[in-house]
Amino acid sequence: MNSGKTVTIIGAGIAGLSAAVFLTEKGFKVTLIESSPKAGGRAYSFYDNERKMFFDNGQHILAGWYENTFEYLRLTDSLNYVNFQRSLEVNFINKKKEIFKLKCTEDKPPMNLVMGLLKYKALNIVDKIYLKKITALSDGNAEKFRKYKNARELLKGLKQTKNLITYFWEPLILATFNTSPENVSPELFVNVMKTGFSESGNSNLVIPSADLNKLLTDNAMKYFTEKNVTFKTSEKVVSIDITDRVNFVTLESGEKINSDIYISAVPFFSFRKLFDERVYSENNFKAEKMKASGIISVHIFLKEDMPDEMIPENSLGMTGLIGTTVQWIFIRNRRHLSLVISGADGAGLNEETPERIFEICKRDLNETIRNFEKAEIEGYKVIKEKRATFIPDRDSENYRPQQKTKYENLFIAGDWTDTGLPATIESAVKSSKIISNIIIN
Repeated sequence: MNSGKTVTIIGAGIAGLSAAVFLTEKGFKVTLIESSPKAGGRAYSFYDNERKMFFDNGQHILAGWYENTFEYLRLTDSLNYVNFQRSLEVNFINKKKEIFKLKCTEDKPPMNLVMGLLKYKALNIVDKIYLKKITALSDGNAEKFRKYKNARELLKGLKQTKNLITYFWEPLILATFNTSPENVSPELFVNVMKTGFSESGNSNLVIPSADLNKLLTDNAMKYFTEKNVTFKTSEKVVSIDITDRVNFVTLESGEKINSDIYISAVPFFSFRKLFDERVYSENNFKAEKMKASGIISVHIFLKEDMPDEMIPENSLGMTGLIGTTVQWIFIRNRRHLSLVISGADGAGLNEETPERIFEICKRDLNETIRNFEKAEIEGYKVIKEKRATFIPDRDSENYRPQQKTKYENLFIAGDWTDTGLPATIESAVKSSKIISNIIIN
């Protein structure tokens, strides 16, 4: 244990929260500083007075390979707020209103995916002939795919057909990377495929059964109270004093905080503001070069219960749409649908009005969902998260910093750091776990 050693963490998003929990568990005395009035960063819920309900700022899907996230949820007594699939199972609907179910088998990975795709009726015989080539992705040897510029080129190199890309690869990549295949580094894509399909259960989807505050922050706040973690909200760090190590941080209020260890857990678009020009350039930090990708969530409320045949149920109440702007539908209840548009900037929607976005969603639902045009819509709500993630293209590999800096007592946490994963909750928590292990060892 490290009783008496102090840690200051800047930023109370998921990376900062999990770092605080992991280090508190090891006996460190933690101070957590957050510039906004609340914790959660880019994964939070807010109360809507008109609807008298909580809305998440975006739909988050977890996966069976989120081992670090599940450890954080276990330590904060929040693991009961997620539902696990027994095997990967997703329904898809196209503009012909045809419904297809993709369900992985219980074979050993990656054959569970191959066998599931062989039974996937959206694919034809030609598509299935080339399925065996995807097993090359599961060995995780990304170096042999370096000749490709992006994930789309890689898939073409593996002779994946247009139909296979449309009905499987594009939905998978959009959901995982929040951008289209041409914006995804082939090395990162291969690493995620290896992680997701290397062990049984890794590819299974995990859906929160509670809002993001309950899942990620509320119980963490209780944990901090019980463990005497100091949590300062609405406190902005205006400078970090660094010589050959970090000496102290200064808050906007003028307070100076001294610690043994410091962790930056702010998002990439806020990182540069923490450092003076000398420190930033000497360390060759390049966070400002990273490009953001947005997510739009649209909640649609119906006047009457939706008929059973309108959207087929599956184990987690989610359905993918093919050939539309909207990619995913989540059934909240019979009168409430939650729609997701990933990579919203790529679709040119980040600056569109809520009214225009709603019209696009209604058009997509009319084109894909049986008899949806007969449904009477009572209202809607559009939620934009313009900087939900970063675009994980090959250039981004040069901009993602290691968690350990050249200063012995300064570390960098966040989903945008070099974790080998895209910008996900798991990437954020993994970065904190890496730092925790370095400090402890």
